[in-house]
Amino acid sequence: MTKTVLRYFFDFIGGQEKWLNRMASKGYRLKKCGKMTYVFENCRPDEYEYAVEFVADKSYSKSKDYRQFLESMGLCAFTKNINLNFSIGKIRWRPYAKGMGQIATSPGGYNKELLIVEKKRDGKPFELHTDLDDLITSYRAFRNSYLYAAICLFGFLALSFIPAITTGNSIFWVNVIRIFIGVLGVLFAIPAIKYSSMIQKFKNEKA
Repeated sequence: MTKTVLRYFFDFIGGQEKWLNRMASKGYRLKKCGKMTYVFENCRPDEYEYAVEFVADKSYSKSKDYRQFLESMGLCAFTKNINLNFSIGKIRWRPYAKGMGQIATSPGGYNKELLIVEKKRDGKPFELHTDLDDLITSYRAFRNSYLYAAICLFGFLALSFIPAITTGNSIFWVNVIRIFIGVLGVLFAIPAIKYSSMIQKFKNEKA
């Protein structure tokens, strides 16, 4: 028996990971996922556990190799998007990534910015990264993606106050759009601040 759930996460790492583990604790194992859908099948409660890994800073070939590495260790990995673009044949620039990872295409790494990693619970800690340098690098990558989105949104909000843009438009709808953009900016800024704090924590532990 399967269960389909429609969800989207602004906290696509921590929030999504906690939710998937809560579902597993209730006896639901992830079977597949789409842009906003998650399909679960029944399992024993707490039989599986999940971690979410950000791979959008890597090139498609490197993220593919990493997924194969995880699967060679007996783990199951699902690709997952962080955006809601439903078109195909796209090319996207990722300013927060490094090297060839800055260019994402479809087919390719576009809409495959995350890996949801599944492990059968065996009593051992489920940690994809244990080295502090690796943790800092990983958290910095997805912190930067949130930061870039927040900066762009607040930039658009600032542009909306230029008189030449608002002239001739209904001030009511202009304000509605401003509120919408502002709320989105805050929703992306909160995780950026959260993960910046965690990065600083890891740096302090390393010192």
